[in-house]
Amino acid sequence: MRHRPDFDDAALARAADALAREIGPVEPLLPRPLPRAVPRRSWRGRAAGRTIAAAAVIALLSVLASERRLADPPLADEAAFVPRYAAPAVAAPLWSEAAADRYRLGDATGSARMQPGLREDTLTAGAFAVQEAPFLHLVAVETSEPDGEGSLFVTLARRAAEAGGLAVVRTGERGQLATRFGALDTVDATLVDAESRRACTAFRLNASLAALRLEGWLCAPLGQLPEPQAVACTVDRLSPLPGAPLSPVVAAMLAQPRAAACPPEEPATTAAVPAPRRPVRKNAARVRHSRPASP
Repeated sequence: MRHRPDFDDAALARAADALAREIGPVEPLLPRPLPRAVPRRSWRGRAAGRTIAAAAVIALLSVLASERRLADPPLADEAAFVPRYAAPAVAAPLWSEAAADRYRLGDATGSARMQPGLREDTLTAGAFAVQEAPFLHLVAVETSEPDGEGSLFVTLARRAAEAGGLAVVRTGERGQLATRFGALDTVDATLVDAESRRACTAFRLNASLAALRLEGWLCAPLGQLPEPQAVACTVDRLSPLPGAPLSPVVAAMLAQPRAAACPPEEPATTAAVPAPRRPVRKNAARVRHSRPASP
C-alpha cells in the first residue's frame, strides 16, 4: 500500500496545530454516567413503610390522649358542653303552688304561685268557652322589683298563653280608667283558643312603688265588649281576705276607698220571698142566699 507524501504523520500534526490555533483551546468531551434505574419493588416497599409508620404514630397519639384524659379529669367549675339540639334536661319548676289566701273577688276562684321575692295570685270567674256569661281573668302580682314587661300587648300575650293557651289575634282602642289603685291602662283585644273567640278588654295597673301589679282582662257576654265602667269596677272590687298576711304597702293600697260609682256586688242568689196575700175588704159585697118559699 502506497502512502501519499502530503498525508504523513508530520503533516497531520502540523494541520492539527494550525486548527487548534484557529479555534482556541477545547475541553475534552467526557461521557456522563447514566442514572441508575430504581426497581419498582423498592418504591413500593418505601411507600408501605411510610404507611405503617404513620399508622403507628396515630395509634401512639390516641393512647397518649386517652391516658391524659384519665389522668386529668375536668374541673368542677367548668361548664359542661351542651349540644345545640340536645333534649332539654328535666329541672325543678321555678314556681311552687300556694293556697289562694290573699284576695277575693265575687264568685272568682283563686290560685297562687310563689318564688323568692315574687308572688302571683290568679282570680278567674266564668269560663272562656261559655259565650253567654262574662269571663274574668285577673292576676295580682306582689314583688319588690320594677316591672320589666314592656308594653301592655306583651303582657297580654304572655298572660293569655299562660291561661289555657289563648292567643291575641287583634287589638283595638287604648285608653285609661281611674280606679282606687291608680290609673288603669286598657286595650280592646280579641282572644281565641281552639274552639272559641271572644271580645275582651285587657288591663294593667303598674304600682308606682312596684309593690302590687294588677293584670288581666274582662270579656262581656255574647261577643260584646265590656263597658269601661264595668272594667274599672271589677278592679275596684278587689279586696283582701280577712287576716291575709300582706305587706304594709300592699295593705295600704287595698285600704283605699272604693269609687262611689261602683256599688257592692249583687249576691249570686236571692232568697225567695213569698207573695203577700191580698187583704179582704170588710165592705166587700157578699152573696145572699134566700130560702125557698114553703107551700
